Amino acid sequence: MNDPLVSIVIPTFNRASFLPRAIASVEVQTFSDWEIVLVDDGSTDDTGSLMSKYAARPGSRIQCIRQSHAGVGAARNRGIEAARGRFIAFLDSDDEYLPQKLERQLALFQLRPELGLVYSDYAFVDVDGERHESVFNTLGRLALEVPCEEAAPGLYVCQGSLFDTLIRGYFIATIVGMVRREVLGSTIRFPVDLSYAEEWLFYLKVAQVCEAGFVDEPLCLHHAVDGSLARTDRQRNTLRYRELLRAMRTSLPGLNRRHRGIIAANLAATSLQLGYDAFKAGRFGQAQRHFFESFVNKPRLHTLLDLLQSAACRLTRRCGKTPLPGPQDGPKPVR
Repeated sequence: MNDPLVSIVIPTFNRASFLPRAIASVEVQTFSDWEIVLVDDGSTDDTGSLMSKYAARPGSRIQCIRQSHAGVGAARNRGIEAARGRFIAFLDSDDEYLPQKLERQLALFQLRPELGLVYSDYAFVDVDGERHESVFNTLGRLALEVPCEEAAPGLYVCQGSLFDTLIRGYFIATIVGMVRREVLGSTIRFPVDLSYAEEWLFYLKVAQVCEAGFVDEPLCLHHAVDGSLARTDRQRNTLRYRELLRAMRTSLPGLNRRHRGIIAANLAATSLQLGYDAFKAGRFGQAQRHFFESFVNKPRLHTLLDLLQSAACRLTRRCGKTPLPGPQDGPKPVR
C-alpha cells in the first residue's frame, strides 16, 4: 500500500467519549489520502477497546499506538515518528476538523511548494457552549498583523518571517497546523517538560526554519471541555506561561535583541502578575521574589516600589505588626 499524503496525529488520554467525534471529522474530509496515527497516552477509560475496534475495521487507515502515560507532548512526538505521510497535521481527541481542512491547506502547499508550514483560522465553542466562528477576529487578533500576500482566494503567504510576529503572542493552535515532514527533521519536536501551550514553542521552532502561509478561514472546531487545560485556574496558567517563556529563552537558537526583549517583557509582566497575586494572598516573601524577577527582566519604577513594599510588609509581619497596605492591582492576566 502506498504511503498516504497526510498523517494526522491524534494523542488521547481518557477521552473515549470524545474520540469518535474527532476521528469522524477526519473520515468526512473532502481530501481522502490520509492516515490517522492514534496515540493512547496510558488511558484508563474505554479508549483501549475503542482503539481495538478501529484497528479491526476492514481497510482501516488508523495506526493505533499505546504507551505509558508520558504527557501530550511525548504522545505527539510518538505519532510524528510513526507518521508515513509527506505532510503531518495534528488533532486533539476532544476537537474536530471541519470538512475542507486538509483540502484547503494542501491547495496552498500546491500553489507554493516552498512553504513548510500552513496554518489556519479556527472556530471554537467556549465554556458556556457558545460557538464563535473566528479566533483570528476574537482571541487571536495578533494573527491579523502577520504581513502577507494573497496567493488565491483565502490563501495567504506570510511575508518576511512569521517568527517575528509569532514570538509576540500565541495564535497558532496545535490543531490548525500542517507541516512538511522534512521540515521537522530529527530535532523539531513538541517539548515534553511543559504542560501549557507547548505548541507555541513547537511552531516557533518550525517558523525559524521554513516559510509559512495560512488559510484565512476557520478549518477546525475547538471545544472547551471539562479537564482541558483551558479550564484550569488563571494563576496556575500564569505559572505555566512563565515556564514556557523561560523555555523560549533557552531553547530557541539565534534570538536577536528584539526577540529577547519581547520575551523579557512578557516575563516581566507575568512575574508582576504573580507578585500581585502573592501579595493579595499575604505571601509577601513570594511576592518579593516575583517582583524582583519582574524588575530584572524589565526595570520599572513602579515594580521597584512594589518590591520594596512587599519587603517592608514581610519585615513588618516578622516584627508582629500589621502589614502595611500594598499594591492592589496588577496587569491584565496573561495567557
